[in-house]
Amino acid sequence: MHRGNEEPPLEKWAAGGELAAYRVPAAEPRAAVLLIHGFATHASRHATKLRCLARAGIDAFAYDLRGHGRSPGRRGLVERFDALVEESLTMRACVSAAAPGLPLFVMAESMGGLLAIRGAQRDRGNLKGLVLFAPALGIGDDVPASLRALARALAEVAPALPFAPLETAALSRTPAIAPSFLADPLTHFGRVPLRTATEMMLAGEKALSEAAAWCVPALIIHGDADRIVPLSGSQRFVAAAPAGTIELRVVPGGYHEPTNDPGGDELFETVVAWIEARAHT
Repeated sequence: MHRGNEEPPLEKWAAGGELAAYRVPAAEPRAAVLLIHGFATHASRHATKLRCLARAGIDAFAYDLRGHGRSPGRRGLVERFDALVEESLTMRACVSAAAPGLPLFVMAESMGGLLAIRGAQRDRGNLKGLVLFAPALGIGDDVPASLRALARALAEVAPALPFAPLETAALSRTPAIAPSFLADPLTHFGRVPLRTATEMMLAGEKALSEAAAWCVPALIIHGDADRIVPLSGSQRFVAAAPAGTIELRVVPGGYHEPTNDPGGDELFETVVAWIEARAHT
């Protein structure tokens, strides 16, 4: 799905508030999608996806998370994950107002996928379904409980302390993706702040603990070679959710951004078909 620098800027969307928001309207829309990007990136990196959706008759909307892209906030710092969830619910409501009567879906990746899950767990609303690429479940699973507790305590006094590195080489098997990410002035490619990491860990724990009550049709796509977000988190979430509510598609050899891997265009076509099949069911 990566197109380098050939995509023009997205159309600005006056969604209200101070977050930068965008849309790509479809000529004759049959559904609407809100795209939520992941940590360290921004909505415009997904311009190709948004335009593919619009060409398929799906109104496409996106926004830059607080602290990301053109939105305000300290770069990459998540002070309170629940605050991002609240903003995502507000943006969902804005999409419903901008596309009244259209079936509403959320498409999200990585940390955005965790946001989408927590939003749906808090308020399903009129959601028809979610498409999640490598949702950030199971972050820090290999960290002992004692060290997690220590990290959370330290994050209270030093939230911006650089913690884990962001392995850009693990984003995609396509060689051009990592250099493009690093050259993009709107991405954040420093270490993950400690508070951001602990907030994601805690949100992932809560999402998994509430998975048994899941009731929203969802498609999770996760590469089995993802070194940024472990596949095991998605597998645990699906196993804990009621049977038949979530479809998990594992991409053999897939990295963190499977639609940017070789074969990504064809993979995204299956995603569009999944949305179309559920838009009016």
